[in-house]
Amino acid sequence: MKPNKKPEFIQFTSNSVWYTLRGRAMVGIGITIAILCLVSPNVYMLGENASWLPVIGLVVLSVGVLRCIDGLNSKTTQGYLYNIQGGILDIVVGFLVFFSSNSSEIENENLLIVGYLLTQGIYRNVLLSASEIPNPLANRVTGLVSIILAFVVWYDWPTSMWFIAFSLSIDIIFRGWALMVMAASLKKHFND
Repeated sequence: MKPNKKPEFIQFTSNSVWYTLRGRAMVGIGITIAILCLVSPNVYMLGENASWLPVIGLVVLSVGVLRCIDGLNSKTTQGYLYNIQGGILDIVVGFLVFFSSNSSEIENENLLIVGYLLTQGIYRNVLLSASEIPNPLANRVTGLVSIILAFVVWYDWPTSMWFIAFSLSIDIIFRGWALMVMAASLKKHFND
């Protein structure tokens, strides 16, 4: 017996392969940047000691563009608002991280990343209480990781560009993982 297709699930069911591929790409890119942050933390990019911040800024910006496209393709108001709001936040923060990556603005960068990670983490967990998606644990874990990373960056441990880039790459890894888990859960939910 097939379960009823709830309206908030419709946007994901036809694109589960796309979400899986996108999640894998996010995990792969996030792992690569995290490793690069650990192996070579003092990289000069764009003429500044910006570590890997410009690269992760472009990744966050790209994720935001894809989320906005998801929102525009959504068949429900809930899916539209969820993706557009999160996508615009990703685009703005990715843009700011890319263009303000110099060592003299480390305190401003810290506050921007703390606000971004806290907002993303709280947003994911609050959203889960308002919507019903199968297997919400992955999104809850991802939200919790974002909140923990925000507090670690906030308490200036360590205060450096490479750690900010590392934190954002860890967030991207977990977001990609949550996207893959959600796509697999939705595919299973509608194919059973």
